[in-house]
Amino acid sequence: MKYFKTVYETKSIVDAASILYITPQALNKSIRNLCDEFNAEIFQRSKGKLNPTTFGIALYQEVCVLLKDFENMEGRLKNLASQENGHLHIAISHGLLSGDIKSFFDIFQMKYPNIELEFTELPDMFAEWYVAEEECDLGLSINTASDNTLLNAHLLNEYHICAVVNANHPIANKKSTSLKECAEYPIITKNRIFKIYDTVEQSAKRQNIKLNYALRSSNEIIWEKMMLNTNGVGIGTTYYDFEDADNNNSIIPFIEDDLKWNVMLITNKKHYLSRSAVLLIEEMKAYFKKTKNG
Repeated sequence: MKYFKTVYETKSIVDAASILYITPQALNKSIRNLCDEFNAEIFQRSKGKLNPTTFGIALYQEVCVLLKDFENMEGRLKNLASQENGHLHIAISHGLLSGDIKSFFDIFQMKYPNIELEFTELPDMFAEWYVAEEECDLGLSINTASDNTLLNAHLLNEYHICAVVNANHPIANKKSTSLKECAEYPIITKNRIFKIYDTVEQSAKRQNIKLNYALRSSNEIIWEKMMLNTNGVGIGTTYYDFEDADNNNSIIPFIEDDLKWNVMLITNKKHYLSRSAVLLIEEMKAYFKKTKNG
C-alpha cells in the first residue's frame, strides 16, 4: 500500500523507487501484483507519466485512510510498550512544575527510580489537547477540563490566584488584594491560550470592572521584566502560590472566591494506563490528599 501511494504521488516508478530505496523492477512488479489482486488497472501511462485510473483514484483515498489508521495504531502500541517499560509522558500546564507539585515528583522519582518521567510543558488548553489526543499518558491542567466526555479530571489542590508586584509597588506590603484595587494599575498577564486569562476576565465582568492591559503574552521573561520595572500588576501562572515569594517581588493573594487556581489531574477515558501510570496517579492523589488535610 505504501508503494502504491508513493507511485501515485510521484507519477513515476523510477522516482518512487528512489524514495522507497528499492529497484524500479521490484516496484513495478509490486504494482502489477496489486492490479492482478483487484483485477483492475490502477495506472495508465500518458506522456511519460503514470496517471491514475478512476479505480486508482478511489484506491488512493482508501489507502490514505488505512495508512493513517495504521500509523495511529503503531503510535498507540509504541506508547503502550513505552509505558510498560516504565516510561510515562506527562503534559503539564505552564508554571505548574514548581512548589509542592515539583516536590511530589521529586519524592516519587526517588521512591521509584525505575519509572522514567518525561514532561512536556504547555499552555493549559494544549496540555489537555495532548492528553485528549493520546500524545501524553496523563496531564496536569487548570480548572475544569474542556471536554468532560473524553477526559477525567480529579482535583488535586486549590490555590489562590495571586497578584505579583515589585517590592516598591504601592500594594507590595498588603496581605491580600482585590481585582478592583489592581484595576487601578496596568495589568500584565498571560494571553487567551491560558485559562488564567479567562478566569480573570470573567471575574472582572461579574464585578463590572474594566481592566487596563499593558501586556498579554506567553513570554514570561518579558512579563517578569515589565512587572519588575513598572507599576504594573502581574497575574500569571508561575506565581499561583503566595508562599513562593522571593526578595524581588511581592506575591499577594486575591480575596475574590472565583479567583482560584484548581490544579487538576487529567486522564483520557479511553487511554490505556499501565501499572506505572496507575501507581503514579494513586501516589499523587494520596500525596495531595495528605497535603490538603495537613
